[in-house]
Amino acid sequence: MDHFKSFLTVAAAVLAGIVISGCQCNPVCDKTVQEDHLQIGWARRSIAKEGPVPITGQFYLRISHGVFTPVVAQALVLSNQKEAVIFVSCDMISVHPAVLLKVQELLKKEAPFIPAEKLIVNATHTHAGPSSNQIAGGYPRKQKVVSTEEMRNFIARQITDAVKEAWQKRAPGSVAYGYGFAATGHSRRTIYFDDTGKRLGSTIGQNLNGKGRIYGKTNDDMFDCYESGTDSFINLLYTFDKKGKLSGAVINVPCPAQTNEHAWVLHAGFWHNVREKLAEKYGDIGVIAQSAAAGDLAPRQLHYLAAEKRRLALKYPELLQKYRKNPLPQPKVETMDPDIPWLVNERIELLRAEDIANRITAAFDEVLSWAQKDKMCSPVLKHSVKTIQLERIMYPKELLDHAAQSHKSLMTQKYIEGGDPWDQLFHNSVLRSRRGRLARVIDRYKKQQKEPLFTTNIHAVRIGNIAFASNQFELYLDYMHRIQARSPFEQTFVIQLVSVPGASGSYLSTEKAAVNKGYSADYANLVSPRGGQKLVNETITLLKGLEK
Repeated sequence: MDHFKSFLTVAAAVLAGIVISGCQCNPVCDKTVQEDHLQIGWARRSIAKEGPVPITGQFYLRISHGVFTPVVAQALVLSNQKEAVIFVSCDMISVHPAVLLKVQELLKKEAPFIPAEKLIVNATHTHAGPSSNQIAGGYPRKQKVVSTEEMRNFIARQITDAVKEAWQKRAPGSVAYGYGFAATGHSRRTIYFDDTGKRLGSTIGQNLNGKGRIYGKTNDDMFDCYESGTDSFINLLYTFDKKGKLSGAVINVPCPAQTNEHAWVLHAGFWHNVREKLAEKYGDIGVIAQSAAAGDLAPRQLHYLAAEKRRLALKYPELLQKYRKNPLPQPKVETMDPDIPWLVNERIELLRAEDIANRITAAFDEVLSWAQKDKMCSPVLKHSVKTIQLERIMYPKELLDHAAQSHKSLMTQKYIEGGDPWDQLFHNSVLRSRRGRLARVIDRYKKQQKEPLFTTNIHAVRIGNIAFASNQFELYLDYMHRIQARSPFEQTFVIQLVSVPGASGSYLSTEKAAVNKGYSADYANLVSPRGGQKLVNETITLLKGLEK
């Protein structure tokens, strides 16, 4: 019995030590700012440029018919007198490297005291955000659209101003962290017992199907399983002002924001709903919206679509009626595929965004209720950036032959010279997109022996006992689990689609996905699965370096 009492005494002391070691300040920070005290600044800018804004993320060009929800660039600065990290999240499908370079140039010119190399700019991967990607030309198009250069300059200006304001607004504060559970992303890759490429074929210029398909039908008699699981974790970092009041949060979920991904209006996806709900309860707080690894996930499940439709209609009748009366504006495109379920059922997509937001905000509240008991004014803050080289995917000769044959076939197809402007835009931009994708495959095949390595940057940030690790890819879920499992920190926030110099993000699929094929595991990849594992290893090395 004495031994048991001694054990309890030691155990209690250890547990107390765990709690106390994390609590580096009172809920209200000291007025005297010391060298290691955290300085926190928030700012936000709209990235909804006026005019016919290009929207990319599909195999055709969309042009905005207005702004359905605000689309923003949100900035958060965390710094002390030795170190800094600047998080920026953008309601975009991706942030082109040219935008990042412009932001860094503007900062060096206008605010050289801000460490531009400490920028971590991520896209939420909404498929209805303003685009900074190059808009291909070379085909008949009657519809006008804001130029690529104008878009990049505007978005860079807005991000720069947000960063400068956040830096200026820095004030003593504290942070707290935790994790909760919220189902957001689901596997979108369906696996079959047979080779669907032989049975159902592939789409020239879009995908190469095998046993795997993206968004494949699950009521198929040959359906086997989903390729990956799901991840219901939500990682949260809260910020508080010097009086202990909540000022914002970093919210990291393994799910892209691609609800209503065929919309012809600017739309932030479910992150808009999240921001609205948090503002109702906590005021105008900042929100850094991060997509964790989710290259093979999407905010919809596939085998319960009918049940989900009924569920959402009964759960949100008022909202459903609102969307029925005020549908999303979009052109009537006669040539658009009528079988796209989320295009036909846009209202379900809007209700799904509401439902996901409710789950995220419920987790936000639950985690905040206990995480705020352990606020830190002076956590260890370290930030490392490293340039790494990853093994490129080597396209086989068979793929080159397929791409060359398909490209030749597409080159015989004609652009529409007249007719309805929207039909013309849809048809011609689809054809241009497919031609371009195959031309890039052919070009990469010619260069792959001379350029076998792909250069990219990764960031690693330590804040107390948690860490952030970035990558530029639409990263498959398995890679994140490999990083988190080996990370030396209590929680590791993996951030995908972070802008880096040199190249935009592509999918980074796993070994099993490469075997199964299907869109996102075929020639949409620039880096091989072996390169993906090196990304994991390099990230772990960088994280371990932050322990010292």
